[in-house]
This record gives sequence, structure tokens and C-alpha cells, in this order.
Amino acid sequence: MKNKVLLTLLLATTMLATATAQKAKHAEIGIQAGYASVWIINQNNYGLVEMDYDYQWGPGFSFQAGYNFNDNIGLFTELGFARGGQKYTDTWNNNDDVKRDIDLRYLNVPLFFKYSYGESTARFRLLFGPQLSFLQKAEQEYTINGEPLSRMITDLNGNEFDAGAKDIKDRYNSTDIAIVLDLGADIFVMEDMMYLSIGARGYYGLTDINAGPYKLDNIDGNYDTSRNAGLLFNLGFHYIIGSK
Repeated sequence: MKNKVLLTLLLATTMLATATAQKAKHAEIGIQAGYASVWIINQNNYGLVEMDYDYQWGPGFSFQAGYNFNDNIGLFTELGFARGGQKYTDTWNNNDDVKRDIDLRYLNVPLFFKYSYGESTARFRLLFGPQLSFLQKAEQEYTINGEPLSRMITDLNGNEFDAGAKDIKDRYNSTDIAIVLDLGADIFVMEDMMYLSIGARGYYGLTDINAGPYKLDNIDGNYDTSRNAGLLFNLGFHYIIGSK
């Protein structure tokens, strides 16, 4: 009799745990938009005088999809479009006003581990993982005293190129890999159905964005790898699939 009672309790406990786990599991989709301060760490000016860094800002937005294995742990991915690049300003020869604005556009596909915690309407959220980026466009405005700059330079393959040309996509690798950390909060507007997300996301490139022929030494005779980096402030809207 005692064994039957224990077996019954064990079965009941197992069924309850399974039901709770199934309830916690869910898929969700969402959209997110934000504004970022973006940088290129270590400028590549092809042996010309390097310039002072200036602030560069750019928008970004993404479509999101994820799956939560329980109330705290999940996996997320995104398909996002974002601006990268860098602005530079300087004075050459004591009176020449030089400006360079590099505009890079990427399609980003991250894979995030998600951890969330909290019992109230607002829950703490952490996203962490790698991001694969595909270069869509690379252009620049390079001026001296307001006029387009033109300087012919020889790349590592022995071919000449204009350092001030507008279209510079061939000077960058077509893909980039970054590590991303996103901290924020999920705020439910409808329980178990819809929530808003707010957060701050930082990323840092793990690979050199410069294409091989353009890895030229700087004015000091050294070459430093150039990497994408940025800090994004974002707002998202999410819908839980299969919710009540």
C-alpha cells in the first residue's frame, strides 16, 4: 500500500512538472529599432596622415524570432539592418580642413542565448552571442577644404586606387563576425502575450574588416587591424506565439 501511494505521488509530481515545463515553453516573434553610436577601431588611411575621430551615429532595425525553453532560458536570432562606419576631421598643413565620413551598411544575423528573470510585469533580460554581418554598401565622403580629395595610392597587389573615391566596397571584407552583449528589460503589456523590450547593446568585431590588398602600413610604418564596434539603444515589440 505504501509503495502504491509513493508511486502515485511520484507520477503526480512528474505530470505536474511536465505540465509546468510545457506551459513555460513558447516561441515568439518581434521587431526592434534603435539608434547607435558606431566606430571603426583603428582607422586605415592607406599611409596618409591619420585624422581625429569624430562621433558617428546611425539607425538600425531588425526582425526577431526566438524560443524559450523555460521561464528563464531561450535562444534568439535576428535579421537586422544597421549602419556602421566612422567620421574623421583634422587640419593638414596648418590650414587645410580635412573631413572623412565612412558609411558602411550591414545585414546582421546574430544568434543569442537569452536569460530573463523576474516575477513582476518588468523582467530583466540578457542577450549574449555571436553575430555574422554581411556588407551591403560601403561609401565615403572625403574632402579637403570642402572639395573632394583625390590621392592615388598603390595597393598591395600593385594596383593604383583613389583614396578619396566614393564607392569603397571593394576595400572591405564582405563578412564580419562580432560578439554582442545586450542588457535590458522586457515589459509585459498583456500577460503571456505581448511585451515591450528596452535595452542597450554593445558589440565588438572579432575580425579585420579591411580587404587584403588594402592592409597598408600607416604613416608610422605599421599596420593595425580595423574592427567594427558600437553601442545601440533599442526599443522592441514582441508577440508570444500560442499564448492564451
